[in-house]
Amino acid sequence: MFKVAAKFVHVTNDGVRMARRALGTYTRYAYYSLTDRKGRQPSSSSKTLVPYQPQYNLEYDSPEDFVHSQWSNETTSYLIYRMVVAAYFSFMVIYTAMMGTLGCKIFIMLTYWSFYVLTACQILRALNVWRYRKLKMEGKDIKEHMGKSKRLKVQWLLYNLSVDTAPIVTILFWTIAYDGTGKTFINLNTHGVNAVFILVDLMITRTPLRQSHMYQCCLVGLMYSFFTYLYWLMGGTNHLGQPHIYKVLDYGKAPGVALCYILAISFIVAPMIHSMIFFLYRFRIFIHRFLKAMDKRSKVVKDQE
Repeated sequence: MFKVAAKFVHVTNDGVRMARRALGTYTRYAYYSLTDRKGRQPSSSSKTLVPYQPQYNLEYDSPEDFVHSQWSNETTSYLIYRMVVAAYFSFMVIYTAMMGTLGCKIFIMLTYWSFYVLTACQILRALNVWRYRKLKMEGKDIKEHMGKSKRLKVQWLLYNLSVDTAPIVTILFWTIAYDGTGKTFINLNTHGVNAVFILVDLMITRTPLRQSHMYQCCLVGLMYSFFTYLYWLMGGTNHLGQPHIYKVLDYGKAPGVALCYILAISFIVAPMIHSMIFFLYRFRIFIHRFLKAMDKRSKVVKDQE
């Protein structure tokens, strides 16, 4: 009985030490993640220490990160995954256009602005993975052919916009626009499956994110708001014939309310969503590096035995 109790205490202590080490590592990693560092504080004695400068552009020195999974360098299965995703969202674009009830008014809805960006992103990602695989098979230098690729920059921009706007559209629909009816296949896909996909794909892909890219989603929000205002000025109506696209953006009856919604969504909701997505991205990186470190440590222990 004493040996069992001693063994239990020993295992518990090991578990506590591992948990404390993991928590300390992640805390340090999360603290420095906002500056896009790798989770380690640079040595103060380093002569090559360069002060961190936020990067607002789409320059990136590792094109492989845009065409690989976080968990593997094998491209065949990842290409199949990307092609299936691209095919599904392409099908949904055609299906919503043919079977939806909005008609041409579909193009004035924020939902479909976001959904089309998401679909375009998935198609471009599949094409870029296919191109990368082809270059690899031909033995060509990836950085030379894809390092400055405009297609990768466009992919990154579309990715940034889609991972931010899909959750925002879903949240706004179910909290503001939803009236208790219309739980259709189209609604569930354009206001649910899209956001779930973003979260799942975020944990699969190796595509990087930058906190400094928050401005991109904010600009899209302002651009859409400006479009809705011009649309109202020109006498445009929604699919029900009402003189606004969304009730909360009724510039004729409640311009002050509409302005408050625009400012809140563009400068509060959008930055919050981007920060949450960025946190999940850094958590994915942390888990990957932590598992690699644990695997490396276990191999060292086995070699010593």
